[in-house]
Amino acid sequence: MELNLTGDRVIGRWAHIIRRRFPAAETLTEQARDDIASLASTLRLVPADTPCPVLDELFRGRPGLTSVAVEGPDGRLGLIMRERFLLAMSGAFGYGRPLANRQTVAELTDWHPLVLLAGTSVLTAAQRLRTRPREARYDDVIVSDGDTRLSSVSAALLLDTLTERLSAKVIRDELTGLANRAHFLEQLEAACIDASDPDVPGPRVVVAFIDLDHMKKINDSFGHHVGDVVLTSLAARLAAVAKEDELVARLGGDEFAVLTRLPDEATEPEVKEIGDRYRAAAAETDPMILPGARTKASVGVATSGVRADAETVLSAADMAMYRAKQAGGDDVVTVMGVDAGLPGDVEQVDRSVRQAIAGDELRLVYQPIVRISDRTMVSVEALVRWEHPRLGWLSPDRFLPGAERTGQMPALDRWVLRTACADLVALTERFGDAAPPSVNVNVSTRTLATPFDVTVLDVLAETGLPPDRLRLELPETADLTLLAGAHARLERLRESGVHLTLDDMGAGSTTLRHLSTLTVHGMKIDQVFVAGMLDNPRDHTVVKLLTDLGHGLQLRVTAEGVETAAQLEALAALGVEHAQGWHIGRPAPLEDLAASLTAS
Repeated sequence: MELNLTGDRVIGRWAHIIRRRFPAAETLTEQARDDIASLASTLRLVPADTPCPVLDELFRGRPGLTSVAVEGPDGRLGLIMRERFLLAMSGAFGYGRPLANRQTVAELTDWHPLVLLAGTSVLTAAQRLRTRPREARYDDVIVSDGDTRLSSVSAALLLDTLTERLSAKVIRDELTGLANRAHFLEQLEAACIDASDPDVPGPRVVVAFIDLDHMKKINDSFGHHVGDVVLTSLAARLAAVAKEDELVARLGGDEFAVLTRLPDEATEPEVKEIGDRYRAAAAETDPMILPGARTKASVGVATSGVRADAETVLSAADMAMYRAKQAGGDDVVTVMGVDAGLPGDVEQVDRSVRQAIAGDELRLVYQPIVRISDRTMVSVEALVRWEHPRLGWLSPDRFLPGAERTGQMPALDRWVLRTACADLVALTERFGDAAPPSVNVNVSTRTLATPFDVTVLDVLAETGLPPDRLRLELPETADLTLLAGAHARLERLRESGVHLTLDDMGAGSTTLRHLSTLTVHGMKIDQVFVAGMLDNPRDHTVVKLLTDLGHGLQLRVTAEGVETAAQLEALAALGVEHAQGWHIGRPAPLEDLAASLTAS
């Protein structure tokens, strides 16, 4: 018998048969590049009455053929997998083939194969594979275009493709396709570890921090959809000028970063060339996107010293970028040889916080807190940084622990409080009602053990800030004995109009007791739970419970650490009113906060 093996042979009537008999054949609205049709290959078709020896000869003559489709006399569609068929043909003791001479392929066909329409996404197809009976889980999938063509895709290829795409999503920014913030920080950390190996000295780690100038004006003038196009176009230009050993990432919003390495003897002009190259790429605006306009970017570039440290290098590049922006933007500022502090350095830092206050070395940055429903700014949180004359820009974790150990937190808290209140008064005088409505200031556990109410009221009187524009954030990790002792002082502040917020809800073990002991106006959900709420059902449940608890107590609920649009959407769905985090706005110096108010 001669077998007709026309590769594209499909009977048109199968379109309605597939839809009627195989409910799994659903069309999804995924992009074409994500559907299974792009993975499928031509499927051989044989009649159900084909003798088994004929198909046996076909399989043995074509090693790459993994399966064939079988057309039943009643219009049914079946599948025969190569390995299973050859095993049946071998039979017990090798006598399968003589016994199969009188059999047709219909007797060895699986008449319930998985059939999907060509538009089905890879993710959905893999899910259908996973839920199939175990004995059929790795069979090929039949793919139909619903009209005139059948093809197939192997389960192995389908699952490998899904794994590859999911892996890419973990490290890629969804909007631009560049590396995302998490992957960038991971690679930066690894590069710094390699560069700090005392036995094998490595090259300098280089970080370029790129921030678009006046991005808010673009969003306000043209809309956020145009802003997204601008960011996507910028990402493509940055990627186009990147060298093979340079990793380009989007950190969030309009902030991008580049990671690379240079020889230890690299000069400052060589380092600046990196920043100039990316600054120039940012300025090449597509006229079809912003007619008559040109985007500009401020770039800061920092190189590691002998002791490479990821946080130190990134912070130095960040601050260099801010200096470029403060100088007018569209510029590059470099910092060479940024060293991580040794343990002795940290102890020295710990002992000299008072000296930092006296020497005017501390700086405040402000992070916006917005109402989720309309993105209106409702407050800003004051966060302290240290511009150390020898160690450079220090983040709080570099000096707060030591300040805590050496009893210097009350002095630091007083400085932050006075500076934040004075800054808000200055902004109000300049911008009127457009200034932030209030400012959030953290109070440490050490300060709670002092007559802090006197300090707060004195600062308010000195600066002229109305009490109801100050929001004190109380540490959730403070023990109840301490809070009980501070209760009268907190109550005095509350009666004067100062708002009290319980910070980092869920981080400690005494949350409910705090809420039953204190009379507060608001609570902030710890960022650990916000970060995990999309992937961990338990974290999602914690966020929901804390939100419901806050609403039940008529508290203002704020979520901290919001880094993605998906997190913000999930928080809104749970009824969280306010949020702060990198997705909304990064901590910025007073000058940048003022510039954003001017732009708005």
